[in-house]
Amino acid sequence: MQLALSDEDAKFRDELRTFFTTEIPAEIRDRARNDELIWPDDIVTTMRILNKAGLAVPNWPVEWGGKDWSPLQRQLWADEMRLASVPEPLAFNASMVGPVIAQFGSQEIKERFLPATANLDIWWCQGFSEPEAGSDLASLRTTAVRDGDDYVVNGQKMWTSLIAYADYVWLAVRTNPEAKKHRGISMLIIDR
Repeated sequence: MQLALSDEDAKFRDELRTFFTTEIPAEIRDRARNDELIWPDDIVTTMRILNKAGLAVPNWPVEWGGKDWSPLQRQLWADEMRLASVPEPLAFNASMVGPVIAQFGSQEIKERFLPATANLDIWWCQGFSEPEAGSDLASLRTTAVRDGDDYVVNGQKMWTSLIAYADYVWLAVRTNPEAKKHRGISMLIIDR
């Protein structure tokens, strides 16, 4: 079992450590360390610095700003960010919406949303939870019925996390009421 980093991985770690402690403003890192971040400003500033350096969305496909890193390099990125008290990239953007659009979106949707999502020019929130269902998507009642090029959405959501800052809602809706509970669910992009 190898418990030491290779010279190459140690160099990679050291480069990240230097970047996180010199390029992310100390006052933001101090506020993050003390759980006193200024929302949304500190998150936006940090994510834009990370994105400019190609470090905001390493889990995305390379063509959309991701990195072809090894699992160890991804772990070093996360560890060094935390050790430096750097606010992590906004999860809705970097870990939830972006990877799904990168995988399943049309080229037009990718071009429209991915660069802005990585740079936090667009802020996403989730629209999953419903009364009497919480976040249990099998109990989802909000429906979306296609009407030409549009969908007519009927239903109700509650506590859409971070909606106060959001530009778009990543909305879970039932598009096939005949499907079994965990099927027939689609995600729609809704302009807030």
